[in-house]
Amino acid sequence: MILLQLAINGVLLGGVLALSALGFNIVFGVMRVVNLAHGDFVVLAAVFAAFAFAQSGINPLLLLPLTILAGFAAGAVIHHLLLRRLPGEIASAEPSSLTLTFGLSYFLTGAGLATFGGRFVSVPFLTGAFQLGSLSIPQARLLAFAVAVALSLGFAFVLRSTAVGRAIRATSQNLDGALACGVDVDRVRTLAFAIGTAVATAAGTLMSFLYNLNAQQGVLFTVNAFAVVVIGGLGNYTGAVLGALILGLTESFASYFMGATLAEAAPYLLFILVLLVAPGGLRGRRAA
Repeated sequence: MILLQLAINGVLLGGVLALSALGFNIVFGVMRVVNLAHGDFVVLAAVFAAFAFAQSGINPLLLLPLTILAGFAAGAVIHHLLLRRLPGEIASAEPSSLTLTFGLSYFLTGAGLATFGGRFVSVPFLTGAFQLGSLSIPQARLLAFAVAVALSLGFAFVLRSTAVGRAIRATSQNLDGALACGVDVDRVRTLAFAIGTAVATAAGTLMSFLYNLNAQQGVLFTVNAFAVVVIGGLGNYTGAVLGALILGLTESFASYFMGATLAEAAPYLLFILVLLVAPGGLRGRRAA
């Protein structure tokens, strides 16, 4: 029964990790940019939600529209002012984008520390659990999972069924073909980075009642997101969901059998294992 309990905890965690990784993956899929500041947007949204709850008792779910809009606006501004000025050639843009987002990560960490301090914070929201016989389902994890799934489905609907989504997918799959069809690639890249950042801040808001965090822990969520998309296949959106579930289950089982400290190494070990066995990820690199 303990194995079933660990599996439930892992799946619930994986749903939230999937939402975060989808934001990371859309940026890579469209722009071929590994956004090293991704985790900082996640953490800043979580810390902001925790401080808002501590100061005003605001339900973090009520903050979701605000953090999503703030993330979208921040992503659009950052791309317009910084990323769009990088060299257009892929070979020269990738190292430049890594350097730029690395610096952006440090800036966001410093801004977060200056604004919120270095104290670890969380939202004591829905601290109980539902009992199903001997199984215990944490209410906070279940709620975060449900909202993350709803947002992920909304994200999938936008990609599959809207003109903007089709333009994003076209740019991700074949840049030359998208240009030939008249897609405004620069606008699509701005939208992709804005959407990716908005998804990151949404995931961070949900993580505010799952983790104890401070503004310096962005790198943890960047590594988690990167591990998820590598496991599922870089640029593959459905693969990211599979990768998140695998990572969530791995962390859940590792925490129980190896302890919390060693469990932090799970994303790195899984990342290395997948690179050795299936360098293209479990579902390859195709964006779909």
